[in-house]
Amino acid sequence: MKKTLLALTTYNGSDITKVCLDELSKMDRSGIDVIVVDDCSTDNTEKIVSKYDFVEFIWKDRGVGLTDSWNIAYQKFKNEGYQYLIVSNNDVLIPRKAIDEMETVLEKWPGSLVVPLTTSEGCGHNRLQSIHNYFEGNAEFSNPKQYENVQNLILDVKEQLKTQNNLYQLDPVRMKMFNGFFFMMSRNVVNYELVDGNLFYQKVQFNGNEDEFNWGTLIPNNDFPFLCKTAFIYHFKGYTKQTI
Repeated sequence: MKKTLLALTTYNGSDITKVCLDELSKMDRSGIDVIVVDDCSTDNTEKIVSKYDFVEFIWKDRGVGLTDSWNIAYQKFKNEGYQYLIVSNNDVLIPRKAIDEMETVLEKWPGSLVVPLTTSEGCGHNRLQSIHNYFEGNAEFSNPKQYENVQNLILDVKEQLKTQNNLYQLDPVRMKMFNGFFFMMSRNVVNYELVDGNLFYQKVQFNGNEDEFNWGTLIPNNDFPFLCKTAFIYHFKGYTKQTI
């Protein structure tokens, strides 16, 4: 079985897609396949993506929306035998160790969805995912150049708590609502597939604003998602012109 499919969804914004892919090109991608699902962009997204030989580009000839892109990723995940599926916006910076931490959560609770921490700005309206809730304030949290260091900082704290027998402080927690910029699922989600063979309700549209939504509005599964407090993903959100 293949391990992990990382699906980046795009619509225009080729500049920030390039930033994301540049960083992924430096990451240890062993066991991870990367695809870009593009919702009929009118900029040079396809030209930019074609420069990365580790990325498969899937272009839609008409704009159908975000959940359609998620379902395209789901079909590849399901049909090609992946163990994990990551659905992500294109305006993110992803540490490999964050992916590993979320996989650990899914190994224990395989039927669930897992989301990471991010900066207050990247969390939008859902402040529960803000790293500031669980770690003392640090200027590096909002600095894209430091995203790998932030993940390493969390793991250092995790190791310290382990020696103090207080690791429960970083245990994942259930959340009813979550920010939709990045989430991860295991193979068990095929059990919640819709009658049309898709996973996500096709009619659910977020019109570019997926700040906060309910797991139950996306997939017919009553389990609340887990917040993995040991995984950090940098999300540019409204700062898409910012580069590293």
